[in-house]
Amino acid sequence: MKLMVRGILWFGLYLFLVLLPLATAVLSNPDRGQGPMIREIAVGVGFVGFAIMALEYALISRIKSAAAAFGEDALQLFHNLMGMVALGFLLAHPILLIIFGYPANCWLNPFASCANMATRTAALSLYALILLVVISVWRKQLRIRYEVWYVLHGLFALFVVVSALVHIFILGRYTTTPAMRTVWLVYAILVIGLLLWYRILTPILFWNKKWKVVENRVEQGDARTLVLKPVGHKGFSFEPGQFAWLKTGRTPFGLGQHPISMSSSGDVPPGGEVSFTIKNLGDWSGQEVPALKPGDTMWVEGPHGVFSIDREQAMGYAFIGGGIGITPLHSMCQTMAEREDVRPVVLFYASNDAESLTLREELEALSDRMTLKIVYVLNDPPEGWEGETGYVTSDILGRYLPKQYKRFVYLICGPEPLMDAMEVALPELG
Repeated sequence: MKLMVRGILWFGLYLFLVLLPLATAVLSNPDRGQGPMIREIAVGVGFVGFAIMALEYALISRIKSAAAAFGEDALQLFHNLMGMVALGFLLAHPILLIIFGYPANCWLNPFASCANMATRTAALSLYALILLVVISVWRKQLRIRYEVWYVLHGLFALFVVVSALVHIFILGRYTTTPAMRTVWLVYAILVIGLLLWYRILTPILFWNKKWKVVENRVEQGDARTLVLKPVGHKGFSFEPGQFAWLKTGRTPFGLGQHPISMSSSGDVPPGGEVSFTIKNLGDWSGQEVPALKPGDTMWVEGPHGVFSIDREQAMGYAFIGGGIGITPLHSMCQTMAEREDVRPVVLFYASNDAESLTLREELEALSDRMTLKIVYVLNDPPEGWEGETGYVTSDILGRYLPKQYKRFVYLICGPEPLMDAMEVALPELG
């Protein structure tokens, strides 16, 4: 109930800040209602688009109070979605002004002779936002390294917001009243404050919280398990299923952070080791992670996330995992075994083939220490395979779940096709 109230309050604050510039402009403008309607609408959508862009920093700044209500993954998804929404509003701004009568060439070409500084900063801000969206949506197709994208994403976002603010102040029409000047000051402080917190202060706070690599172990499925130990601090315990942001390098200011689920037990004693199992999926996981050796320094920011049995109490659980999505589920199983938790767990583990079943031996060893039934589902089974084949379906789930399955909690982690399939399969089971 507390999380629900907290979520409503955070979402209410978000809507308030999105609409604040527009509401203040309308209420503080003595000429409201007297100008051409299309121009006023153009200004309005521009304000809303700017406010959304400014708040994008808040969605990824890892404010734990907000993340606890929604989950980091949900906030990240919302961040991606609102970036597209902001682009839609900010594209509508010049289109409506062109319809109203402003010369199209001055908007399309910021360096045209008719373009002044106001239209120039607005056009450059919009083009930077378009580039930001393009490199984010099609990063892999464009073969942009994650670390390069990470830097470009931050620079483009900052440029978009600053250029838009300059555009607003150059025009001056909506900065003449004390109320509007206060609003723009609030947004400037918000953007700069979040940027300093996220990019500068947070790394400084983690300067004395180093972790060192204890072991870099090869796993099935082209994966590796990094065992990390805190250096000079107590580290942390975590709720099984949570994740942390990992960064390599000598300082916490290195480029790129990577969200990786913990694969070890959550009940870590002070100063205890924490394990992360990482699949080769790109430049960092395929090149930097294999090169790490015992004694190397890493930086760990966490724990984060709400995907955990500790937050979903039930008489039993159905875990449905695919690929490297098995790691948080393994953490939950290991934690339950160490707690001597006797509640039943049915684990459906989907994989392309038997060789890709990461942590298979560890999971089977846990079967002797807890009430765990493992059901492997292979898309490309070996000769003589007697288990389930193809994909996880409602039929497969129904064959192995106990009669009281409707009282179970279902925790799912895997690639998008698996997640989409479960949105169909689970309702079919009721």
